[in-house]
Amino acid sequence: MNMNKNQLNGLLNLASKKLGTTPETLQKQLESGQFDKALNGMNPTDSKRLKEALSNPKVAEKILSTPQAQEIYKKLTK
Repeated sequence: MNMNKNQLNGLLNLASKKLGTTPETLQKQLESGQFDKALNGMNPTDSKRLKEALSNPKVAEKILSTPQAQEIYKKLTK
């Protein structure tokens, strides 16, 4: 699944609102590998799951293939 710039920006906007930060700050943190700062606003269960996904491409692929992830992707591509 490849995302274009608009889709990526949409995902950053959604995630940044959920985490209580700006899309720009979140993008900088993720690009610099500062995932812990980006995950501070999440509950521990979600944070753990995301860390697992980021460290294991097979887990990330499994998560992205769920119906919930596909629905989010569809909303972002509209």
